Amino acid sequence: MEIQKKIEGHLNTLCREIGARPTGSKANQKAAAYAGRVFADAGLNVTKQEFDCMDWTENGSTLTVDGQDIPTAPAPFSLPCSVQGELLCIRSLDELRSAPAAGKIVVLCGELAAEPLMPKSFVFWNPDEHRETISLLERGGAKAVLTLSLSPEQFVPVIEDGDFQVPCAVILPKHLPLLKSGLSVSLTLNTKRHSAKAANILAVYGGGRQKVCVSAHIDTRPGTPGALDNASGVAVLLALAEHLSGQELPYRIEFVLFNGEDYYSTPGEMMYLSSYLSSPKEYICAFNLDGVGAKGQSTAYSFYECPQNLMSCISGCAADLDGFEQIEPWPQGDHTLFSFSGVPAVSVTSGNIFGLAERILHTEHDTPDLIDTNKLEALVNFLHTLLCGGSIEQIL
Repeated sequence: MEIQKKIEGHLNTLCREIGARPTGSKANQKAAAYAGRVFADAGLNVTKQEFDCMDWTENGSTLTVDGQDIPTAPAPFSLPCSVQGELLCIRSLDELRSAPAAGKIVVLCGELAAEPLMPKSFVFWNPDEHRETISLLERGGAKAVLTLSLSPEQFVPVIEDGDFQVPCAVILPKHLPLLKSGLSVSLTLNTKRHSAKAANILAVYGGGRQKVCVSAHIDTRPGTPGALDNASGVAVLLALAEHLSGQELPYRIEFVLFNGEDYYSTPGEMMYLSSYLSSPKEYICAFNLDGVGAKGQSTAYSFYECPQNLMSCISGCAADLDGFEQIEPWPQGDHTLFSFSGVPAVSVTSGNIFGLAERILHTEHDTPDLIDTNKLEALVNFLHTLLCGGSIEQIL
């Protein structure tokens, strides 16, 4: 019960008192400072790994097409603009390659608005067609870009990239019939990019030569309380740190709160990759938590570059518990940071997380009401058993 109360307190602070925590924002800095204090109060050695980034603010937008006002929202990190021009609708990459976009306001629809386009500086997965689309838009001379939302009801952007050099806004699919090539368009985006600072928070328990890393990301997208994504993961790490006391371990436990998983250029992850993961042989393994504790869902784990003895150890511990299941590997998330570097990694999330992602994550609906704190307490105990009960020691 004490663990559960601590988890509830951490969720309340992160989601309700602090709220949306985009990387580099004042709220993000407040959340990182809070987590650092909790780790320090638990007796861990805390390091603040600071980096430069971009904060972004917006104060609304207007879109008028042929004299009719149409609801719109700036794409996150978009440049500001106040432009007029002719509309040009483009539905495919083939069309874009030959489109006369110079001086036009381009609408991306059809296959060009079917999935998010990876940011220019995202190194872990960036398909050639995404890179080409962004390059053609920037080199084509368009005054601005409009994209159909990935959601029928909310403004979910196709482009979210602070390195993209064309002003960009989002419209809902139901308004596409009002947008036809050749119509006169006026678009104003009241946005601003700001230089900012942010930091990963690292905390270490013990002093062994090798280490087990336990990580979660503390940042959110703009406008969301980020309960599942990812205050629940942070709360588990904080409660686990508070639950450690007096154990003598042959390795150290490194807690990492990444700051940038929901940011276009993953700056915190890149900082950690260059500084810590340059020595991957120090790691026994890494656990990354993202989207854990959803009500009515299992606690789901998957393996990446893991030896058989580690997988057997973890699966054996999980088999004794209700509500834990192994799922197929998935590429999104900070666990790939470790497997990319050759470190055995375990991702922990909620079952059906991708169904939740379509409706809940990155929206104002991602609130603590979605979280089952009993599941989070069980996860704290599971990780404590693995790390401090001799299970991991057996594979050394």
